[in-house]
Amino acid sequence: MRLWLIGLFLLLGGCQFIGTIANAGHRLYSIVADDRSTEDDISDVQINIAVRDKLGQRKAALMIDIEVTVFEGEVLLTGAIPNADILTDILSDTWSVPGVRKVYNYIRTDKTSSVRDTAADAAIATQIKAQLAITAGIDTPNYKIVVENGTVYLMGICSSEKEYQNVQAILKTTDGIEKIIYLMRRPIEE
Repeated sequence: MRLWLIGLFLLLGGCQFIGTIANAGHRLYSIVADDRSTEDDISDVQINIAVRDKLGQRKAALMIDIEVTVFEGEVLLTGAIPNADILTDILSDTWSVPGVRKVYNYIRTDKTSSVRDTAADAAIATQIKAQLAITAGIDTPNYKIVVENGTVYLMGICSSEKEYQNVQAILKTTDGIEKIIYLMRRPIEE
């Protein structure tokens, strides 16, 4: 199964928006390729798979309970674990993967999301992606969006201050968002 998953990620690495797929009926994942080089995409996929593999070796349920998103070697960890005892191990495992440059830890220590919460989050993510796609001046493939419990995590690269302002406007006007966490690079104004 692991080889099949690796093959799938590599096959999808050069494509544009692929869609949303369900994982064990519990969490929804979006696979979005960006316009970076194929080598960067492959490196991020390899990091993602390695982190997930380490989580699975520690405890199989972590592969479902923890969302791993990687953009240019920066790893975003979201999800929920029942108690904080294992959090240090999760972070240590993540940092031990070659190529990891930065880790954003947004793992909660409470109950996992319900199916209703997950559906609401998927609806928010779909609204955001649709608005980004139809807004002129936004290079949508440069963004990775994770929505969990009404919190939007936005990773990526803004090519201009105007693009950044447009992205902010979309997020601020999307219904259902409780909090926005920007984990993206903005352009340096000259």
